[in-house]
Amino acid sequence: MSRIYQVKILLLFSLIATFTSQSLVDLADILLVVTAGYIAHQDNEIKKYFKGFSPSGLWPIWAVCILLGLVTNLGFFNTQVWLGFIEYRWVITLLSIIYLIKKNNPFEKLIKICGLFILILNLISIFLYLYRQDEVRAAGIINAVMAFSHNIAPLFSLFTVLAFVSWINFDRNQKILLTLVALTSMMLTLLSYTRGVWISSIAGILICLFVWNYKRALQFLILVILVGSSLVLENKSINDRIFSKTIAETSSNNARLALWRANWRIIQDYPLLGVGHEQNKYHLRKYYDELGYPADTLISHAHNQYLQVWAGTGTLGLICYLVFLFSIFKTAWRGYKNANPENKGLQLGLIAALLCFAIGALTEANFSISKNRFLFLLLAGLAIGFSSSSNKKPGLL
Repeated sequence: MSRIYQVKILLLFSLIATFTSQSLVDLADILLVVTAGYIAHQDNEIKKYFKGFSPSGLWPIWAVCILLGLVTNLGFFNTQVWLGFIEYRWVITLLSIIYLIKKNNPFEKLIKICGLFILILNLISIFLYLYRQDEVRAAGIINAVMAFSHNIAPLFSLFTVLAFVSWINFDRNQKILLTLVALTSMMLTLLSYTRGVWISSIAGILICLFVWNYKRALQFLILVILVGSSLVLENKSINDRIFSKTIAETSSNNARLALWRANWRIIQDYPLLGVGHEQNKYHLRKYYDELGYPADTLISHAHNQYLQVWAGTGTLGLICYLVFLFSIFKTAWRGYKNANPENKGLQLGLIAALLCFAIGALTEANFSISKNRFLFLLLAGLAIGFSSSSNKKPGLL
């Protein structure tokens, strides 16, 4: 089996893993890193491996910020320091994905193959939603609503934009496949009853369609308004979810507000380095007491990735995280501008998916959820890797 097919299989397995189990995500992570490391060593390209994506020397600066924040708050010999620091191994995962894609250019028919498997996973998820009679919100095979919704929504954005932009380039079977993947992904996004991904997926699609063709974007916006209004008026569950009419909805909103207020207080008290990566929740009780919240107030992550990073790693850590995101979008945008017309749809679809994730992070700490982070790394790796080959004609479908 050629190396390029091995990389395709590994990328496909990694995508499937994000929708199935954490154990498979961990296995895919290890396989990506080991495979990339082995190839880089065999081809004497270790320096190239580490220089695949290194925005302005960000990685060592970020590492120092994280380590200082953990050591300052927990002490050098506290095991939590090193466990927290090791969590940033995802940087190696991202570099591995980018290296494998740039090295092997595995895009030929990759989207068609991924589309088929995503469609199968979507159909299984819809069946499980209907089969689990007590299931109020779609949770997929992993049976975790937030992790599932923040994975399926970016794919809804990706395939919707891809279908819009590249429709004329597809044959009949390809159009059917893309339509089915986009529709089933949209259905599952809707059935997750997660307001954050409703907003972020539509926002990601609209922004990218406006970049491509503002008339098509306006048509899509009108369609969203008409369909959305009908659903709000006719579907009680969606109406209750949007307007927070139930006790559960009100309680959820209050818990999220409490988390935001407490994390903001943490930022005020620890502005430079934070309280340590992912240590926010251990400080919440103190701030809840100061703010007058009851003893049973939710102890959790910040339900906002930017607050989560800011409170945990301080202003320096937040700046590093924002530079990281900006660098990804800058590289992906450059790839879109330089792409052949046949390839612009995929690159813009990947940008839409990344935008969906970044906007969805305003209401959920999605980068702190392993399955969501792994999918984001896959999408970012594809966007960065594709940027270096999108002026070619790899036969994506």
